[in-house]
Parts: sequence; structure tokens; C-alpha cells
Amino acid sequence: MTAQSSPVSVAATGTVQTGSCTYRGFSIGSTAGAAVVIYDGTSAAGTILASFTLAAAGFQHVDIADGTRCATGIHLTATAAIQGHVRVG
Repeated sequence: MTAQSSPVSVAATGTVQTGSCTYRGFSIGSTAGAAVVIYDGTSAAGTILASFTLAAAGFQHVDIADGTRCATGIHLTATAAIQGHVRVG
């Protein structure tokens, strides 16, 4: 059985989680459309965990059952306003 996770709301570029954690996926949309990148780390210098482009009124959902361990946190960049969450265990 996979461990539970908690949704962390996201609306723009920023650090989603600080400290050791497990990345378990995301549900993110954008009214205007946006390029989104999720990183392992607390800045855009970390390893890329996910990268995708949303069309106007687009939505993307990904589940990672076993998760990916992140040593220092999770960071997200977006080129426009977004709404949704990143799941963290």
C-alpha cells in the first residue's frame, strides 16, 4: 500500500515544500495557459521532476504511486498564473 500524501496549493512560481519529502504528483490547470516545471530542490537549479505546457483552459494530472524522494524540497516555476496542487508525502 502506498503512503498517503497531502496536497499543497500552487498559484505561481515558488517553493512548494522545504525539507526532505516525497513527490507524489500534481493536478494543475491554467486559464491563460502556462509552461510549468517542477524541480527536486528549493530552486530552479534542481533536477527536473516534471515539465509540461498547458494550453489556455488546460489541465494536467499525474499520480506517482511510489513517489520520488526529494532531499531538500520541491520547487515549481510557471510562466503564467496556475491553480491546483502538488502532492507531497
